[in-house]
Amino acid sequence: MKRRTFLKGAGSLVAAASVISLAQGKEHKPTVGVVGGGILGASIAMHLAQSGTRVTLFEKTAPAAGATSKSFAWINAYNSNPHYRALRLKSIAAWHSLDQQLPLRVSWGGCIHWAENIAEAERLKAEMTEYDLTGYPAQMITADDLASMAPNVMFGSMHAAAINPMDAHIDPVHVTREFLKQAETSGAEIVYPCEVRELQFAGEKLKGVATTTGNYALDRLVIAGGVDTPPLAAQAGYAPALKHAPGILLHTNKIEARLDHVFESPHMYFKQHRDGRIVGNDGSYAPDIPEHAGILQGPADMPDEIRAMHGERILGRLRENLRNLENARYDRLTLGYRPMPEDGLPVAGLSPGNSDVYIAVMHSGVTLAPIMGRYITHELVSDELIDELAPYRPRT
Repeated sequence: MKRRTFLKGAGSLVAAASVISLAQGKEHKPTVGVVGGGILGASIAMHLAQSGTRVTLFEKTAPAAGATSKSFAWINAYNSNPHYRALRLKSIAAWHSLDQQLPLRVSWGGCIHWAENIAEAERLKAEMTEYDLTGYPAQMITADDLASMAPNVMFGSMHAAAINPMDAHIDPVHVTREFLKQAETSGAEIVYPCEVRELQFAGEKLKGVATTTGNYALDRLVIAGGVDTPPLAAQAGYAPALKHAPGILLHTNKIEARLDHVFESPHMYFKQHRDGRIVGNDGSYAPDIPEHAGILQGPADMPDEIRAMHGERILGRLRENLRNLENARYDRLTLGYRPMPEDGLPVAGLSPGNSDVYIAVMHSGVTLAPIMGRYITHELVSDELIDELAPYRPRT
């Protein structure tokens, strides 16, 4: 593997932000391919293109058509791992920066959590105390606070509530398209539908990829293809182990009730897009019925015979928590397969089998997209590794 230098974490964000000047100082700008047109791949392509790198992004169906379009898209640092939480906090700051530059329409309302029994309340209080002490603002709130902050929400048998005011949410399809628009403006080529079938090497050197639309010469490749990442990355000597993590979401029609926050409990989570659509789920497990067998075993389409069943069930739960939903109906139900590494942490780094191939797979790609776009671009363009990503490297 090529020898590379390390960039210390204390200055990593500043250094990553200076990627453009680094790239412009190089005589040879590498040609980099990015596999995956979801929000993570789009952010990587945008940052690479803005650095002056020649970029081609390959998407096998259409931009944001995979897990991104089926994501709840909650931007947060809600995690028990302190190092990972700190990385997510940096990405929230990066979201603020991007939201000031681009028309991303990020909803910065924070997240309200609530607990429905004593055990849940104790866990919530402990989490919020830890988060607040470690730089992720959190505070317990009262029933009166809830009534003022969310008058349209009914919290039922609420034993405790809290808020993380830094949290936000997005329309992930809109944001992904905006990232790709910016990438194209900076010279990137976005190719779809186009599936990458084979990585092509000359000895240990990457020469390019073979796709369903032809062959492309490349110096380096970033694989950010979600659940499709392992088989392709295996060609470069490393296949990240992912959990099978299906998830469904209800999307309603546009309604007038105005929700400013993300709402989350162990039993229900929901939000409202700026155009009035409500998105959410009741957190229940799929019952043991034959129609669920394929979904639980591997990626599959949602069977038509259970689509309406789930839609009406979740809509019924939403009506228990929200006022004025008489005219609400479920517009669609999405079934997504989240790219979930086995330990729940990101995988971000050069393949142990080939240093021309970079692997990026994570949950939550929505929260991490801005910071990973910056960091991965810096590592590829400057030939320096950011040690803040050291815990997340691909390892055999």
